Amino acid sequence: MTLTRRRFLGGLAATLGATALGACTSPTTANPGRLTLWYSTNGVSEKVLAEAVQRFPAQKLTPSKISGELNQRLLAALSGEAYLPDITMLGDGISTYFSATDRFADLNALGAAQDEPKYLPWKWQAGRSPDGFQLGFPIDIGPAALYYRHDLFGEAGLPTEPDAVSSALSTWDDYFEFAQRVKEKLPGRYLITDTKMVFTYSLAQEKQKYLDRQNRYLADQSQVRRAWDRAVKAFQLGLTAGYAGSATGEGIDRLAAWNTGKEIAFVNASWITGNIKQSAAATSGRWRVCRPPGGPGNQGGSFLAITKYCPDPQGAYDIVKWVLSPENLAASYVELGLFPSSPAAFSDPRVLAPEEFFGGQVTMEVFGKIAEEVQPVYFSPYDISISDTYTDELTNVESAGKDPDRAWEDAQTAVERLLRRQGVLS
Repeated sequence: MTLTRRRFLGGLAATLGATALGACTSPTTANPGRLTLWYSTNGVSEKVLAEAVQRFPAQKLTPSKISGELNQRLLAALSGEAYLPDITMLGDGISTYFSATDRFADLNALGAAQDEPKYLPWKWQAGRSPDGFQLGFPIDIGPAALYYRHDLFGEAGLPTEPDAVSSALSTWDDYFEFAQRVKEKLPGRYLITDTKMVFTYSLAQEKQKYLDRQNRYLADQSQVRRAWDRAVKAFQLGLTAGYAGSATGEGIDRLAAWNTGKEIAFVNASWITGNIKQSAAATSGRWRVCRPPGGPGNQGGSFLAITKYCPDPQGAYDIVKWVLSPENLAASYVELGLFPSSPAAFSDPRVLAPEEFFGGQVTMEVFGKIAEEVQPVYFSPYDISISDTYTDELTNVESAGKDPDRAWEDAQTAVERLLRRQGVLS
């Protein structure tokens, strides 16, 4: 059976917990005598890393871009305690490693408390275990916004400027009514990708998700049900564009829809900006962004962590601190579209340049304000698998005609079964 991302993350905590630490021989780092940093493609600015190599000659920094799934390779290295990185990138599923903090350095012991005020509190907190172990230093975040076609909104006789659009679409119900008006005036045009979009970004706006910070299943799942009902409502009203089941932003049909104007608006995180620019270059100047319906939310983001096997943890921390300084985060945003985790970067002149693709709009002013308003929410080791369970059932509703109530019950049963296997539920 193929080890997918969801299966990997779902079983990672148990796998790490079961590894016999005491029986292992002395660990071997990937490059003895050098500090190795593992990162994924476009996960960290290579220009900044190249400069760090020159800036910290004593540490002999060796950046290593990992092809494929970095987490899988990291798990294998941790399990065998061999060929380990000194510094490694971790994704938004960082809480998966909270049960294995004895494999990492506590950044608080290296001076992280002094640097914490420079970063968004909710993002910094996401890299801290429930017992206060600072595992991750934040790289990027994914504040969600509404992307829309300025020209086609005008053609429909609707508001077109960002402030007017966000005011008209402050709630999801407003958004659905707006989508119906567009459908009537511009048949064949849609503002909602699929039920997954509505579920994902509705839940991202809630104060809680599935578990609390002690990894206890929240008995009242009303926040999940709200997101579910909202997603089902969008489908039942005939407002979804029909891309259920395709990877967000990756389906060929959907990319074509950006160019043809079939999908004239959608809610998504800041990191999809580069995809739109690349895949729909011919529509340059016609897009705008504004606050999403329902309020601020975040989807995605990553961290750097230092493993316990690093021979020079303080030197490694100095490198991490510099690579992820507000100035370098601003440079990374310009280079790769990695949205900064530090508010200090939001006012950097480099990120405040008008963007031709968005009609001269300064999108940082939109994303930055949303990012500062995001509420702290715990992302558990099981959240990815749980979310996949719900969105898979929504796809069954949208694509296969499954009864929504039956799909909800099946999703609940599958989630509880998953959590029993992991020991969360008895």
